[in-house]
Amino acid sequence: MLRRFVPLLAVVAVAACSTANVAINRNFDYARVHRVAVLGFKDYARQPGSGDIVTGAFEQSLLNAGYNLVERGAITQILAERKISGLPDLEMAKSIGQTLGVDAVLLGQITDLVEPRSQMTKVDVVDDHSDPIYVHKTVRAQQPDGTWSESSQQVIEGYRTTHTIRREPRTYTISGRLGLSARLVDVKSGELIWSGSDSTNVVSFEDSSRALSDDILKAVKSTWPSPAK
Repeated sequence: MLRRFVPLLAVVAVAACSTANVAINRNFDYARVHRVAVLGFKDYARQPGSGDIVTGAFEQSLLNAGYNLVERGAITQILAERKISGLPDLEMAKSIGQTLGVDAVLLGQITDLVEPRSQMTKVDVVDDHSDPIYVHKTVRAQQPDGTWSESSQQVIEGYRTTHTIRREPRTYTISGRLGLSARLVDVKSGELIWSGSDSTNVVSFEDSSRALSDDILKAVKSTWPSPAK
């Protein structure tokens, strides 16, 4: 558990492209955090592999924000050595971070996950077909010698339209849902640097994971490390 309470200031991201809800510790010295370890996201229930995808998304977002990251294999090895299968508690996370030699650790979880799915249904398709209506008409014509002759001809009097209804299969994609939460914790003091969450509709789980991690990181941009001079 945290040994001391640090007031947090709730901040709603104002960037048009971000919907993340975050809280930032305004009293923390962000300049001292450069090296970070992502301790991994646990798989959501009955969604094997989902944790690795989200972990990879946050790794990319943190790298783009300018942090140095510990290679995931080193983190996996330490977790295995300590027989930690789920999300470590804060004290254990601090201990792992100190062993890895990082400034902060990122802890998070998948709060909601419903995969997109395809659904097939049948719809009515109307085909219109027009057929000409022929009638016989007698036509009188004057011959060169002045006499008259009659002939019977088929002419189109109109059209008959036929409506045919048939059932055809159609496949629709029903979007899923994804919710994530994450927090960055200082390894030395145990202080919470920031905490954030976000959710979105899902068409592609990988793309949505990256979009949410980017949104959360953009919402805490004020805490990013300064570029090296």
